[in-house]
Amino acid sequence: MSNSAESATSVTPAGVTVTVTKTMKGATKISKAEFYRANPGAVPDEFLIPDNAKAAPGISDLYEGFAVQPNGWSDVATLTYTFSRPVRNPRLHVSGTGGAIKDAKGNREEFWTGLRLSGGKPVVPTFSRVAGFPGFKVTSDAVTPLGAPASAEPTCGVVYMCGTAQINGTVTSFTMDVRARNVRQTVKAGDPFMWGAFRVTFEQDDSDAPASYGAASHVISDQAIGKDVTADVPGRVTFQPRRLATADTDGETASGARLGGGQRFEVVVPVTSASPATMAGWIDFNRNRRFDAAERAQTAVTAGASAVLMTWTVPKDVEGGASWMRLRLARDAAELARPDGWASSGEVEDHPFAITGPDLRLSHTASRRKANPGDRVAFVTTVENTSTQARSYNISVRTQGVVDDAMFRGASPRPAFKEGAEMTWKGTLQPGEKQHFRLRYAVKRNDLGDRRLMTRVDGHDGAVVKVRGTD
Repeated sequence: MSNSAESATSVTPAGVTVTVTKTMKGATKISKAEFYRANPGAVPDEFLIPDNAKAAPGISDLYEGFAVQPNGWSDVATLTYTFSRPVRNPRLHVSGTGGAIKDAKGNREEFWTGLRLSGGKPVVPTFSRVAGFPGFKVTSDAVTPLGAPASAEPTCGVVYMCGTAQINGTVTSFTMDVRARNVRQTVKAGDPFMWGAFRVTFEQDDSDAPASYGAASHVISDQAIGKDVTADVPGRVTFQPRRLATADTDGETASGARLGGGQRFEVVVPVTSASPATMAGWIDFNRNRRFDAAERAQTAVTAGASAVLMTWTVPKDVEGGASWMRLRLARDAAELARPDGWASSGEVEDHPFAITGPDLRLSHTASRRKANPGDRVAFVTTVENTSTQARSYNISVRTQGVVDDAMFRGASPRPAFKEGAEMTWKGTLQPGEKQHFRLRYAVKRNDLGDRRLMTRVDGHDGAVVKVRGTD
């Protein structure tokens, strides 16, 4: 955090760097450059939205030496705000900006402030009034005083500008001219001066999953999950990632899938991104009310992409029940290493996620764990239909790791397909029906291989039988 007569720099909690470059007009100089540090305990201000905008960091500069046009306008300085990330609709908070002086003879003059938008990237944005500015008029390109203050002047009035204006659009910078309107009650009362006090805050998108999943917040930029993203809780500046007590309005809906252990689960996610980005996602497969590192998936997002494919490997012990999914989109992949925390761009979406267990429950066992040469060993694969509808099955058992130590003695029922040491059964099971498939082997007495009978079954770890005499 720093502020000088030439520039000011601060970094928001979300990681957006804000730089203010100052260009003086004519003989103007900044005789004092003060920096308002972030202050979470700042009192509310009735002219600002958020009302705790004074909690955000800001600058306060004292301009002196500018040329004075008696009862006319003078150019004082030009301020260019530059952001390390594109930001959407940043808000400019103005407080106590202006000046007044009175000499010993009673002469008085005032310097009312005027602001004018004069530049921006990628395009010149526009102003809109959000709150405050008593005695001032806010147009698309300027904030100007309406006239002389009323007799019952509020805390902030024409002399001292207070209010919040939105910079409309997604920008990486905007430039505004600071001007002074001289108002003399009689004659010149002293050397000209005017204070300029400014803060900037950003729109933010927040998570809404239960608190146990952690809070995630993103500064809204030129990226969205879907077509657009809305700002959450625009009436409050926060210094910690924030979660909403209820679902926000970005179209999050309950979703779910029938998941089988070990399978790949894919989701096509619509996106809007003007620049390269990263999408990260978590599904609470084990339903322990948190997002674990093993439940994370990630993919790259190209500029201009309309959708991305997210792919997870489902844990083999997945069980059905209510759960949650979190998706996070941002420019910087490092900001998405965790499911919670800040991101300086993009959006976060949370979805209730219903996990339905597989319709077909599969098991595979061996009749013994250890065997001697000459012993008989059976491998039994069982498939059960746990759904309420008929389901087809296709079960393959690979026994390449068995035939080097044992001789095949039969299979029941007969496989639908057999190729070498692999056997496949196909069929249909009615609701609640169960089918067993048995393979029988006799351990060789001589010419043993690795002395392990090892099977492999699709969707299952298989089974291992050790022939005695091994380690």
